[in-house]
Amino acid sequence: MKYIITITFVLFTLSTFSQTNLGTKTLQSNYTPGVATQIPGTYVSMVPPEHFLVSENIPGLIHPGSSTTVQVQEIIGTSYIMIAQAMTPEHFESQNVSLISQEDIEMTNGMSGILYLVEFTVNGFDYERLMLFAGDYNNTIWINANYPKSAKSLLFDILKESLLTAQYTQ
Repeated sequence: MKYIITITFVLFTLSTFSQTNLGTKTLQSNYTPGVATQIPGTYVSMVPPEHFLVSENIPGLIHPGSSTTVQVQEIIGTSYIMIAQAMTPEHFESQNVSLISQEDIEMTNGMSGILYLVEFTVNGFDYERLMLFAGDYNNTIWINANYPKSAKSLLFDILKESLLTAQYTQ
């Protein structure tokens, strides 16, 4: 289990910062405050922050002007509770990120979850990542929201609010 989580974590990190050809289509013309958008390639919908774009190459959203990404993944057959047990400070350090905080959360649809805040450096730039794991005893929604630490005051609250709207749409 730890091996799978580690490999997935590394792949997510690598895909987050490969900024070449992040093909996108705009949400701007379709954006309606408070209305959820289906994340392509998943059974997850969420209310995107304003001015975020749907990516055609990763399951999630991007905001090119701030180098912010929101990546959505589903983990079928595993409870977020099991994943949370492996998310120790040592595990984060082994992935070259530092755990800043963690909190138990309730999604807007009543689903339970846990939200981690970690920090890391890429090419000399400091970033933070909100990591949301939520779901039931059988399936987990995993969302990573990466943003430059210098933009935290502008992005943290709107990203957290958006992440908490995620839900299954099966």
